[in-house]
Amino acid sequence: MRIGIPLGDTALRQKIQQQVSNAYLQLGYQPLFVELPSQRRLHLLREGDIDADLFRICQLDDTDSDLQVVPVPLEKLQLNAYSLSASSLIDWRGRPELLISHIRGFRMAELQHFAGKRIAVANDEQAFGLMLQGRVDIVLEDSRTAERFLATEEDAAEIIWQSVADFTVCHVVSQQLYPLIPALSKQLTLATNTAQ
Repeated sequence: MRIGIPLGDTALRQKIQQQVSNAYLQLGYQPLFVELPSQRRLHLLREGDIDADLFRICQLDDTDSDLQVVPVPLEKLQLNAYSLSASSLIDWRGRPELLISHIRGFRMAELQHFAGKRIAVANDEQAFGLMLQGRVDIVLEDSRTAERFLATEEDAAEIIWQSVADFTVCHVVSQQLYPLIPALSKQLTLATNTAQ
């Protein structure tokens, strides 16, 4: 059972990995976790080269018949807009002159509609680096990832933020695991109730 997991060993990833691992073990499957970038995980999942994705936002595109969300919220995430200027955050969605950056393939940010120019980058270093250099006005990132990244940046004290949207994350499986969804749902519900 090959399960794609996000790059970077975070507390969120560890927590959900433990929950998902326990659920599969209870069902008699031995999970093998493979670290991959977000877009690559999604591609391999659609192609059937991995069996599942550790987590994605539960609000997946309903037109993707190759994937199924296991309907058990595993955690909540908050999407924030980060900036060096409070004035940039005022009515930012309706301002076409703003340059707004986020990580390529970051679905929470991709779902946001705004008039400004979208600048997709490879990682937080690039996104926040562009902002600190004055080359973008706003960075969209989830609060946990941003806080962890900004804790290592000297200029982070200058950065202000505004909440944009809340999302829940769920485990996602490929078509061949559809029959396991009821049993996985039960095991993940037990795991999340125990973790809370």
